[in-house]
Amino acid sequence: MAGAFFRGNTDLKTVLASIVLSLAAATVQAQCVQPGDIARGVIFTREAAGQGTAVQAGKHIQIDYEAGKRGKTNKQVATMGIYPVQGHVSDVPEGVIGIWFHGASTWTWQGNPPKPAAGRTWNVGLTVRSKGNDQSGDFKDTKRYKVTYQFEAPRQANLAGCTYTVVGVTARHVGNGEDFTNRYAYFPDLGFGLRTQYVDNATGRGTRYGITSMRPAG
Repeated sequence: MAGAFFRGNTDLKTVLASIVLSLAAATVQAQCVQPGDIARGVIFTREAAGQGTAVQAGKHIQIDYEAGKRGKTNKQVATMGIYPVQGHVSDVPEGVIGIWFHGASTWTWQGNPPKPAAGRTWNVGLTVRSKGNDQSGDFKDTKRYKVTYQFEAPRQANLAGCTYTVVGVTARHVGNGEDFTNRYAYFPDLGFGLRTQYVDNATGRGTRYGITSMRPAG
């Protein structure tokens, strides 16, 4: 009976190969971020920045851009991940005495942040209030900017074997003698975005934080 099965029209090797491929595909798919995963959390890595986490926090996204880094903190609460409302940054170098930085900021937008839509531009006033301390003492300041958000057309991007729809977002800030741009990758199907670049427009210098991997935290 078994011999008849093996000699039949069905090739056992083909069946087994198909099963292996299906299991491999399922494993890859399980590591892809799906709609709704942000509620439980997402783990990502960025070039020049390392690992971070993002999770839904009420109507905002809570992002830890320096997750697990000793001596450094860069946490942000942002609407859709691209409109900051609160932030906390600290830098306490290990093995160094007398140098540190702690800062907390709040962002107040003069308007309701829109969902990214291809070709749309959003001009808005922004007030950023910060306070903290470093080796020089306590500080407190208030900065006001004119911000221009621009949203690019959606495109398909492949990341570690997963395909995502991505909307490029640029946010140019002008004010207080400053002119800089933050760039974000927004994932409309997933409901959040992450910062991927900072550029000082006066000098052209900046830092890239391109996303290199992303997976569900669960």
